[in-house]
Amino acid sequence: MKHYSRREKEKAFEVIVSQYEAQLLRYVSRMIFNFDLAEDVVQETFLKLFKNWKDELAPSPQILSWLYRVAHNKAIDMIRKENRRINHQNNKAEWDKIDLEILHKEKSGISENALAAAEILNSLTPDEKQLVILKVYEKKTYKEISEITNLTTGNVGFKLHHIMKKMAKRLNKGEK
Repeated sequence: MKHYSRREKEKAFEVIVSQYEAQLLRYVSRMIFNFDLAEDVVQETFLKLFKNWKDELAPSPQILSWLYRVAHNKAIDMIRKENRRINHQNNKAEWDKIDLEILHKEKSGISENALAAAEILNSLTPDEKQLVILKVYEKKTYKEISEITNLTTGNVGFKLHHIMKKMAKRLNKGEK
């Protein structure tokens, strides 16, 4: 393990941020449907990396998996925090309506089926949502998803199969 000077660590960190920031922002934005909050989550994720990473600080699959795990956990914390805040003022149905209104405004021009699929995705549990986003939107392999989620590769495949079947069934029935 190399010992970094503060400046060397900062330079290595800048390389990692430039390499992974966009994909983490895309991933977290899809989880929480709020770009400003997603930026906060990603910033906190990178701060945690800078403070806590002890191994070589260079782009690698290990760092990327770690970043996805931390970003996911921070996004879930942000969702819970926002839900508590919103639920204090409104009920859960109102929060879902706000999420979907934001989605419709940001995604205007996409098909009704795509909007319906996004609404179904939004209704999944956070763990289900994570798997779908990683596979469908982020185009991660089962192995990469396994490393990010700490699930076995077989379990990733099994869960994704059942989640996608559930989503397809709801989409065919016209549910949201």
